[in-house]
Amino acid sequence: DTQSPGDEEGSPGAEGNRPVPPTSLALTGDTIRKKRLVAPTLSLTLDKTSTDRSVKSDEFDASALSPSPDDDLEMDINLEALETPSDKHAEMGHLDLDQVDSNGRRWRRFHIGGQDYQVNMSVLEPYLQVLSHGGYYGDGSTAIIMFTSCYLPENTTEHYEYVMDNLFRYIIGTLDLMVSENYILVYLCGMAPRNKMPGIKWLRQCYMSIDRRLKKDLKGLFVVHPAWYVRALITVIKPFISEKFSRKMRFIHSLQEMAEFVPVAQLQIPDCIRQ
Repeated sequence: DTQSPGDEEGSPGAEGNRPVPPTSLALTGDTIRKKRLVAPTLSLTLDKTSTDRSVKSDEFDASALSPSPDDDLEMDINLEALETPSDKHAEMGHLDLDQVDSNGRRWRRFHIGGQDYQVNMSVLEPYLQVLSHGGYYGDGSTAIIMFTSCYLPENTTEHYEYVMDNLFRYIIGTLDLMVSENYILVYLCGMAPRNKMPGIKWLRQCYMSIDRRLKKDLKGLFVVHPAWYVRALITVIKPFISEKFSRKMRFIHSLQEMAEFVPVAQLQIPDCIRQ
């Protein structure tokens, strides 16, 4: 005779006395509705010290630049800030979809220092070319990241501190996405007047917020066409940066000189700087 699973030794009783298990799960009640995503209110001011040239992000109309709790968000893809001439850039990591609130403002989420931040991409739209990917050189494993200061906002821009707070988060978050291993940073100072020069606190905060991996993988920082006020600012911030990081910094006085280190022809340098 064939023995059923319920008649095995040690079984408490025959299987026939047990109810037959269901083959499907009956669903009752109304269908659960998905919740809409709402972007949290931003508070991204780098410090609480007031300045004589700008307005704190919490001192102007929050309804104009920050999403309210009642704003409904839709999803939209925006990849313009991460353009690159190399297909390898597509492998840099996952980029979340931008969120668009009911007022048409775009918000992008970045994961920085173990925390998630919402960045107002709408106010940064005129300045997204500040940071760009210049492709790769050498054996193809070293990325070229360009910081073009002529695209920075002037310090007379309305709500300047709020814009710079968001730009700070955007640069740190995007740099982490752009770089997967070794890279060099090219800081183009040309055609940037003094009123576009970031403040000491802003630069220091950027340095302090850069992930340790990014500092370690940085193989060179080329400061191209440094004006006297750029040199002075770098001298002031040197005590805040490590000696190892300082040794990676090099002043470059012409594009011809820079061509000795990186392939200048492939870089998307503004025409006004090339001339």
